This record gives sequence, structure tokens and C-alpha cells, in this order.
Amino acid sequence: MKQEKLCPFPPERKELAESPLAPRLIIEIARLLRARVRDGESEDVMQQNTARVVLSHLANSGAMAQLQLVERTHLKPPTVSVLLRRMEEQGYVCRTPDRRDRRAVQVELTEKGRAFDRDHLKRISSNDRVALRDFTPEECAALEALLLRLRHNLTGGPNG
Repeated sequence: MKQEKLCPFPPERKELAESPLAPRLIIEIARLLRARVRDGESEDVMQQNTARVVLSHLANSGAMAQLQLVERTHLKPPTVSVLLRRMEEQGYVCRTPDRRDRRAVQVELTEKGRAFDRDHLKRISSNDRVALRDFTPEECAALEALLLRLRHNLTGGPNG
């Protein structure tokens, strides 16, 4: 992975010297994971996290109404509309009028969108293996338990 593709990290701050390091490490690790997954991809709409979220919902659930995407992604309708327009222009999705309700629009992945999703999942899986390559199964389980507790503390829910 090219170093210049990484987002710049903020400098260490003396004001935070007494604060726990773990949350900042999590942010740094998330940035590294994201950069590794995106390394080598073309610079298009799929570089946006929101486009990946939309694509993931379509890959997981199949064709759906544009309004369903808004509800499932928790994105604003104009955001979804603009994303879908760009994703359609670049060949990742196609939109067609709903057969039952001509006012509604059905969205589905094209073969290019399905291929991107397959490749993206392979990169994520490979990345995960690299990140945890020196961990024992017990260490992985302990790390997951700790991270779930962190998420619970931040969200107030049992699983986020």
C-alpha cells in the first residue's frame, strides 16, 4: 500500500497525554484498514463510504425501491438520489420504474456492481486476515469482547 494514499494522522497532543490511548488507536486502525481495502481501486463514486453502504444493501437484499434504501441506510433522500445517479452513470446500478407503482423507482446492481461487491468482500477478508495474523483464537475472542463493550459504552445498547 502506498503511504501517500493514507489520510494524514493528527499529531500527538500533550493535552491528551493523560487520556486513554485505545480510542485514538481504534480510529487510526480503522483508517489503516479502510485505506488498505481501497488501495488500487479506481477513483470514482465507490471511494465514498456512503456509496459502499448503498451497494452493500443492494448486494445483500437484491433490488429494492429507492425509498427502502433511504430507510435502510438512514441517509437523507437527496443524498441517496445523488449517489444513485452517480452510481448509475458509472455503471454500478440501474434504476427502473416500479411495475406496481410508476411513481416509485426500483434500484438493482448491474454486473459491474456485483463484481465490485465480490472484489470488495475479498479485499476486506484478506485485510482482516493480515490484521489478525499473529493473534491466537483466544486473543481474537478477547479483542472482540473488549470492542463490543466499547461499542456498548458508546451506544448504550447490548450490541450497538
